[in-house]
Order: sequence, then structure tokens, then C-alpha cells
Amino acid sequence: MPAPAGPIVLVHGAWGSARAWERLVPLLRETGREVLAIDLPGHGDDGTDPGAVGLADYAARVAEVLEARGPALLVGHSMGGMAISAAAELAPGRARKLVYVTAFLPRDGQSLLDLIRQQQAAGVRDAVRPGPVPGTTVLDADRAGEALFQDATREQQQAMAAGFCAQPNRAQTDPVRLSDARFGAHPRAYVFCENDRTITPALQRRMVRASPCEQTFSLDCGHCPQLVRPRELAAIIARL
Repeated sequence: MPAPAGPIVLVHGAWGSARAWERLVPLLRETGREVLAIDLPGHGDDGTDPGAVGLADYAARVAEVLEARGPALLVGHSMGGMAISAAAELAPGRARKLVYVTAFLPRDGQSLLDLIRQQQAAGVRDAVRPGPVPGTTVLDADRAGEALFQDATREQQQAMAAGFCAQPNRAQTDPVRLSDARFGAHPRAYVFCENDRTITPALQRRMVRASPCEQTFSLDCGHCPQLVRPRELAAIIARL
């Protein structure tokens, strides 16, 4: 059976940027697909003031990319799940499928903070520090590593941490508005990461029970499969 056609759009998580996908992008391009890893507003090379960014700004940026690229496979990691959900509501029909890679999968009215409070694990909480401008936070990379990528090599951890940037607070506290007619019309897939210490497997499955996905997959790794299991993750995404 031929691989599905159409572009793949990759959306990073909190404190991250497009650099988070560096090991995955070339593997996906080897399959002949167009692949675009984007920076959300206020992240990476994007010059937007992060202190002024909210979830609606993330949604608008992702929707803009979808409008330009045509129907795409839309992939979100971690907080990227909030962004792709909001974008699917904003631009219905422009995403061919929504793929959640150990990502937040919200219901209408929920924020990222609402979801993370459903788990007892600390995640990266103890690594969060005030950011360089009001309304943002940054991560202490040394403290965050045990939650984000405990299964990565020291060199891989350092490479990932080099891409950390300030995280807008509002993007984590803004509730998302979702409807069955718009967001709910998109097929969804979820990639569980069984050793995740940031979004625990229990929370991953709780979210999928609340918002069922047509396809689910499982990887034996921590929170960053694009770093430690890129070939396995590429194989999953490439056939969706």
C-alpha cells in the first residue's frame, strides 16, 4: 500500500522550538513527504514578544500554516497538542488528521494547566523559573532533564536543552474552545510514551478515554521520542 500523500506539519511543546524535531525531520523526508517543523509565536526564531502570547496566537499560527500548505498531517508533541486542537477548531478541514505524540488532548473548556493537575507526578514543576519578561517562565535544564528525557544520552540532553526558550504563561492557562462540528470532525491518532515522567501514561490514557482516537500506538520511552526513538516515531507518522 502506498504511503499517504500530503505534507506533515510538526508542532513543538512548551519551552521548545522547531529544533526539537531535528532528528525526526530527515527521517520523515526520506519517505518522500514534505515536512515542516514550525516555531510557535514567541518561540525559537519567531520574534513575537512571548509575554504577549496566548493559546489563540498558537492556533492562528498553525492555522496559517495549514491554509498555505493544504490538507496536512498535523502532529503535536506535549503542549503542541493544545495548539493543534485549537488550530483544528479554527481551520476545520485543513488538517487531514491530528496526531498527538504524548501530548495534551483537551476537551472543550480545558487548559493545559487543568489537564496537568489531573496527575500526581511533579513533571517539570520543580524546574520552572520566572522568565526574562513578565508573563513567561524558563526551565532549569539540569532539573528538567530527569522528567523530560531521562532516557537520553548526556549529549542528546544538552542538544535538546540548547533549544529551550521562554514559555508564555497564557498559552498554558488559556482554556481551549472546541466543538464537535469543527475540532471533532478530524480523525485523531495518539502515540503513548510508556515511561513518560512529564505527562504520565495514566494521564495520556485518561485523555484518550475522554476524547477517543481512531488509532493508538505505544513507544517504550520517556517524554521525547523524537529525540530517543526517532526511527520508531517516524515509522508511525509516515504511515498515517
